[in-house]
Amino acid sequence: MQIADWDIEIVDDGTTLLVMPNGELDVHTAPALSRALERCTSAHKVLIVDVSRISFIDSTGLKTLVTARDRVRERLLLAGENPVLDRLLELTGTAGLFTRSPS
Repeated sequence: MQIADWDIEIVDDGTTLLVMPNGELDVHTAPALSRALERCTSAHKVLIVDVSRISFIDSTGLKTLVTARDRVRERLLLAGENPVLDRLLELTGTAGLFTRSPS
């Protein structure tokens, strides 16, 4: 199924997995992001999710990020500024679960 206005770029050098979702992260697109995040193995030192191009996120998208964080723990880094995500993390009390970087 093709999702309009949704794309994920993945860069994997063997030690760093960079996942760059672009568009609305919701019940329809979260499974694709989940599959991309599951590519992180024990060989990866860091899993970076560039959240700067996420235009909307619902509870399913948040659950996908929390599940990835639970799986890889401190190796997960949410990079990029995103007021939409920041507000959701604040409202749900989950901001403290994630390491953030503005770039």
